[in-house]
Amino acid sequence: MTRARGPLAALIAVALAIALFTAPISAAWIERGYANGIYAALATTLVPLVNALPFALGDVLIALVLLGFVGFAIRRARRGGRLATVAILLGLVTLGGALGIWFQGAWGLNYRRAPVAYRIAYDGSRVTDAAVAAFARAIVTDLNRTAPAAHREITRAGEADTAVLEADFLPVVARLGDTYRVRVSTPKTSFLLDRWFQIAGIGGMFDPFAYETILNSAFLPFERPFALAHEWGHVAGFTAEGDANLIAALTCLRSHDPLIHYSGLFWIYGYLPGDVTARYPLSARVRADEDAAQARFLRYYQPAIYSLQWRAYDTYLRANRVAGGVRSYGEFTSLLVGTPRDAQGLPSPSRT
Repeated sequence: MTRARGPLAALIAVALAIALFTAPISAAWIERGYANGIYAALATTLVPLVNALPFALGDVLIALVLLGFVGFAIRRARRGGRLATVAILLGLVTLGGALGIWFQGAWGLNYRRAPVAYRIAYDGSRVTDAAVAAFARAIVTDLNRTAPAAHREITRAGEADTAVLEADFLPVVARLGDTYRVRVSTPKTSFLLDRWFQIAGIGGMFDPFAYETILNSAFLPFERPFALAHEWGHVAGFTAEGDANLIAALTCLRSHDPLIHYSGLFWIYGYLPGDVTARYPLSARVRADEDAAQARFLRYYQPAIYSLQWRAYDTYLRANRVAGGVRSYGEFTSLLVGTPRDAQGLPSPSRT
């Protein structure tokens, strides 16, 4: 019985993880029963609890999992015998399966939600060269206009008010389909992952195992609001990176806070076609911010690690039904151009 327990546990864990990943589940249940049901209940309960912790819970969980597995491996190795290596490998498989079940149940099933493009009145025929050029010109004009006020806000407060950002954010995810009040997560810095984020060019993440948001600590004040709103999009159960970028863009563009508004403009500008934005000159203040953001990135940049990280993440996204992989990050600009917005800056809902 003891010898059979290891293979059986590994088989059950892997089988359940695969079933959660591949089993056909109706889109209606995913939206109502999971995203706005099970996941909503988990998130609204756990996010506030984790927010109260003065440290990154994910660091603790990573340490516990690693130490637990290392301890298990050492005990099995000390027992010796021909099956010690097999037992350790089976333990690793069981751990992987358990983490897969945890991931899918805690957040991953949101990957099956309908993309944001199907939730709004997006019309691809509106995305013409002329429309993109007009949008780019408007973004540059607004960047140049807003930069002085944004920097006065940085001088006064240091960073954007997250309560204001939250108030700008909540109507966006409500318009996109969340029927509960999303509890946003307090941005934290990971002791274990922060340097990796910096050298691999990662802006942040929503950790679905710990229900917390981790941001790159090197971000400049005008970079943070958009990056935080992006991660809150994931907290709200929108998994695709392009969708999270759209949520962040809409959040920032509709804000009356100059720093939040400027952050959205700054990031949107970076995703627009360079041959288009080159037609419209940036002010010296905005160019200085571009240089500062580039210097921040290059201060830690390690090309080999950056390339490895983004190849791996591209594979992960495609495996989770995000057809565009990492290219999906930039898809939100077409949605912005091709979707009308109301007086509140919210996208018009789909009529289907």
